[in-house]
Amino acid sequence: MSSVLDRLRRLQSLRPQNSPTEPELLRLPDAQPGSLDALVTGQEIENEGGRCWLVTERYPLTTRHGSQPLASLLDTNPTAIAPLYPSAGLGSHFDFRQAVFIDTETSGLGGGAGVYAFMVGVGVFQGAGTGEWGREAGEGMPDPRSPIPSPQFTVYQFFMRHPGEETALLTALAELLAGRDGLVTFNGRTFDAPLLRGRYQMNRRFLPQGVAQPPVLAEDAPHLDLLHPARRLWKRRLASCSLGNLEAKVLGLERTEEDVPGSLIPYLYTQFLQTGNAAEMRRVFYHNREDIVSMVSLAQLLCSHFADPLPSALAGELHPLDLASIGRVHAELGRQESAEQAFIHALENLSDTDALPDIFDGLGWLLKRQERWTEAAALWQRWLSTVPGPDPRPYVELAKYCEWQCSDLEQAQMWTAWALHNQQSAPTRFRSPQAISELQHRLARIQRKQMGSDDTPESHTPET
Repeated sequence: MSSVLDRLRRLQSLRPQNSPTEPELLRLPDAQPGSLDALVTGQEIENEGGRCWLVTERYPLTTRHGSQPLASLLDTNPTAIAPLYPSAGLGSHFDFRQAVFIDTETSGLGGGAGVYAFMVGVGVFQGAGTGEWGREAGEGMPDPRSPIPSPQFTVYQFFMRHPGEETALLTALAELLAGRDGLVTFNGRTFDAPLLRGRYQMNRRFLPQGVAQPPVLAEDAPHLDLLHPARRLWKRRLASCSLGNLEAKVLGLERTEEDVPGSLIPYLYTQFLQTGNAAEMRRVFYHNREDIVSMVSLAQLLCSHFADPLPSALAGELHPLDLASIGRVHAELGRQESAEQAFIHALENLSDTDALPDIFDGLGWLLKRQERWTEAAALWQRWLSTVPGPDPRPYVELAKYCEWQCSDLEQAQMWTAWALHNQQSAPTRFRSPQAISELQHRLARIQRKQMGSDDTPESHTPET
């Protein structure tokens, strides 16, 4: 027996003491091993599906999470965003008072049947003036029979202390979501909503009678996924449109050291299951809760900026690059007046010349679409005189204008030849073989047309 023990001890000594695959965690100074109920303020709830843990956090609507109070979202709606995502159900009937803000924390970063949501955070507006009768009776679990007199935004976080509590979590979640008819997430159309639909499907045999996937999670239910309009608005200015980066760069928020990177959360939950130590799980609750409250602030900004960006721009609350992005969207949607105002304001206030060509191009396209040729030509000349470099676009637009609107082939030839010269003399890294080829083709066609020898269909068809 002793020889066996000796061999086991030698094998144990050969094992690496710190696995290189285990991430190093920033420990909180006061993080001590302990049970969940000792470290996370919440309570056990029980229903027909079993038991799970619930943490409830309430925010007065005067709470500011960014520049505006949470209540400001109740004065907006996503109808200005709706045309961008026609299948999302964001029409005038979408009401944030009846919506649910959902964020999940999962056992893995990928998909598949083995990945489940061990924590589901749900944010809802409640109380007088929010259109919601309260849910406060019992030990913190919602009860639709008790009114909440003061309006508030409440975050409910359902947590599985072990995978056997999934049925209880799904049952409690279905009860809370009953009657809600709008979903707000951040990347939830791709991740959170399909994941929860899958978990209800996989557990359908174990759920109590009458408990099923809530209608608000259905694939065709109204769903505002904030990631997509956020990218449309901020991608020109920000390297990343992750929720954390938007908090820092747009909302001006900085999380405390209690936060934890999302990529570590599955590992932390695994450690909790193995050790029962909830010290690090406190940070997961904090992370999830901050994500949900940030969604409220981002939803308000997106709805108000896309609806009418000029007030925010004039107040200095909207960067010129972001305003240019909205100008593009409004132009695509046919909102010509607001698009033009957005482009002009962006041009007047943008100091970064690298971004100017894109704004000149957008405003020029808008003017051309309205056949405001004289204004467009002046803008293109301002473009090439303001922004140095071999970009052929303003020259080509002027060549088109001279050829098709002014019937001035000599000027059309001049602008084309100028663009070709700039391209051919530019440093190699700035040259575009495709642009050079297209300019050579254009120049040759104009010259044939001057000589009266070009009778091809393209010589009679104005270019767009």
